[in-house]
Amino acid sequence: MRHTSYEKWRKSRLDNYPCGVEKLRVDIAGLHNLSGAERASISAVVRQFNMCIYRCRDTESDRLAVREFASALGLNRPDLHLCANDDGVSELCVAHEGVRTEYVPYSNRALSWHTDGYYNAPSHRVRSVVLHCAADAASGGENALLDPDIVYIRLRDEDPRFITAFEHPRCMTIPANEGPQGEIRPEVTGPVFSYEKEGHIHMRYSARKKNIRWRGDALTHAAREFLSSILAETGGPVFHYRLKPGEGLISNNVLHNRTAFEDAAGSRRFLYRARFFDRTGTG
Repeated sequence: MRHTSYEKWRKSRLDNYPCGVEKLRVDIAGLHNLSGAERASISAVVRQFNMCIYRCRDTESDRLAVREFASALGLNRPDLHLCANDDGVSELCVAHEGVRTEYVPYSNRALSWHTDGYYNAPSHRVRSVVLHCAADAASGGENALLDPDIVYIRLRDEDPRFITAFEHPRCMTIPANEGPQGEIRPEVTGPVFSYEKEGHIHMRYSARKKNIRWRGDALTHAAREFLSSILAETGGPVFHYRLKPGEGLISNNVLHNRTAFEDAAGSRRFLYRARFFDRTGTG
């Protein structure tokens, strides 16, 4: 991005960045039959902030409704990952049996900062995510959210070399996922920041401490430390929100985490998640 183009883009992102989570909200009737006005409102918020929190007046939901909602917003190529159903939608709740018990999203434990699909090959880049809440926990389960564009700007403002470090093709390696029957997913190496042909920034990142290898140079280490400091800021650009039943988050795969949670007796936190290779909010 040329300097003049970057400065114009930087100003537009910072000028528009919301001062409160309420600017991310859009009210809709429900997941089915999204109206043209509702679709336009969600897309406008996503274009500004790379995410939108929508609130349904009709709180009924199922996997088909989630896919219908996503399709109305241009998302038609689902990531059929290991824990997804055949339609690309997975249920985020505490799993007690099966392959999902091996993975933290299907437990009540905290999830560290990450973007979805950071372990995917470049040909299967996750560009957007729909997360819809059908039932919330008795306590906990709050998400923190941060637009990768803001991360990019903060890093570049601090030291442009941090961007160079995070663009390196061998910056971050996720080792192969091995199961009892052999390799489930091969090792994946790539940059933190890459760029779409339309000019959009794509970020792949995980703050996990295990099963990850970073390029061992001093500049990459310094960039990681500064990014960690941004994510830890209490009064900074991070949003905190606990989805309620009938609410959801649609985003261009923003950085996020989740606090641990506790279910009440006889009920459980239950969210639908669908990940897509398409980007939303571009129309």
